[in-house]
Amino acid sequence: MHKLDDIDKQILNLLQDDATLPLKSIAEKLGTSVATTQRRIAQLNQNKVIERTVAIVNPVKVERPLTVLVLIKMSHSNTPMQHRFERLMAKHPQVMSCYEISGDYDFVLMVANQNMQDYHRFTRQNLTGENNVAHFNSQFVMNAVKSSTKIHLDSQE
Repeated sequence: MHKLDDIDKQILNLLQDDATLPLKSIAEKLGTSVATTQRRIAQLNQNKVIERTVAIVNPVKVERPLTVLVLIKMSHSNTPMQHRFERLMAKHPQVMSCYEISGDYDFVLMVANQNMQDYHRFTRQNLTGENNVAHFNSQFVMNAVKSSTKIHLDSQE
């Protein structure tokens, strides 16, 4: 495992806020050289500390305003059918996140939809007994108070 020092943490905080920051800007903010900053970012990528760089898209602007959190109870846990369900959710374009969880349910999904009909079609096609789903509970996002992918890392800044 890669041990993060304060400079690594500061780089990660900056990149999580804006991954398009030029190397020169990052280096200036940290008081390091561009070469050092570039080498550290390359190392963070190589060690998979930075898994990937993405763009965060506004769901309303791309006509996916209906976000649903779906709690799923499987018919059978730890079976080939559960693994099949995991693979199906991992590749499904509407599924933004899929987490195996503890408690009364087995999974929670975050699903992006055009409208209620789109979500209804998703449930009819994917949350069925043939996909090992015993029960699901839909929680509709009414207002996104905070939506972030950032993991804030404390440093001695």
